[in-house]
Amino acid sequence: MSEIKKNLQMRDIMGLAITELAAEHEDVILVDADLHTSTRMTPFKERFPDRFIQAGIAEQNQFGIAAGLASVGFTPFPATFACFVARKAIDQFAYSICFPQLNVKVPGSYAGVPTSSSGPSHNSFEDMVFMRAIPNLKVADPGDEADLRAVIKTAYETPGPIYFRGIRSALPDIFNEGHTFKWGKGELLREGSDVTLFGTGMMTNNCIKAADMLLKDGIYAEVVHLGSVKPIDEALIVESVQRTGCAVAAENGSVLGGFGSAVAEVLGEHYPVPIKRIGVQDQWIQGGPEEDLMTFYKMQPVDIALAARASMDMKKK
Repeated sequence: MSEIKKNLQMRDIMGLAITELAAEHEDVILVDADLHTSTRMTPFKERFPDRFIQAGIAEQNQFGIAAGLASVGFTPFPATFACFVARKAIDQFAYSICFPQLNVKVPGSYAGVPTSSSGPSHNSFEDMVFMRAIPNLKVADPGDEADLRAVIKTAYETPGPIYFRGIRSALPDIFNEGHTFKWGKGELLREGSDVTLFGTGMMTNNCIKAADMLLKDGIYAEVVHLGSVKPIDEALIVESVQRTGCAVAAENGSVLGGFGSAVAEVLGEHYPVPIKRIGVQDQWIQGGPEEDLMTFYKMQPVDIALAARASMDMKKK
């Protein structure tokens, strides 16, 4: 893959990376739902117009087309907003693509809270919940530019249906340019002894910031990034809490059945410890500036730090 572009939003990186992938592999086809200017798939359209299919504002048809293309040997990327994958096209995705295990790679853009002022209809808080429950499907939530590029590369190399999501915003670098992604493998970013902060997607960076806050008070937080949400790295989750004895799971989405639930399921079955979940708490996401929404839904680094203290108090009791 080419050099990581700086100061670009994750949606820009997604569009560039898929375009670069298409330059290397002629079987890659982009299926659009009249959103390529928002999902930043315009570079693909301009460079490979013969491999750019416009399905219009019809996501169910978009996924049906993707299924047909995959059935005859192509590797389609039906690109749309995460909310439309989870709500409008979930039946076609589940039964036309995942049930027969077709080789379709789905980039869900505008994931979670950071969708600006689009409002409840476009803020996807439940996509991870649905995707985790669909059999035959692998799910990823990359934490920075290098992670997203690595996810896209690995997704192409992995047979079968895959869902990966990205946000509208830019993210600070966590990984180096040569970073690789493996299904079912997480990353230990910082060692600690008092509490583990499990993050996925954009929330891993907030976990790092929360760990910095806690360190000022002499609290040593371990930070683990789990970009592969399904399958999830059960061994790393257990190994980490064996060192710390309690945990926080932070996600850019619903805490009901999402990433935090995945971590809690592993702990409940293999090594029960106190855990707090940071994310959208059974609420609709309203429209507004990203920072205001993150503060309103208590998903900022300070909220993760407070949850870490609460988890540690539960451990002491």
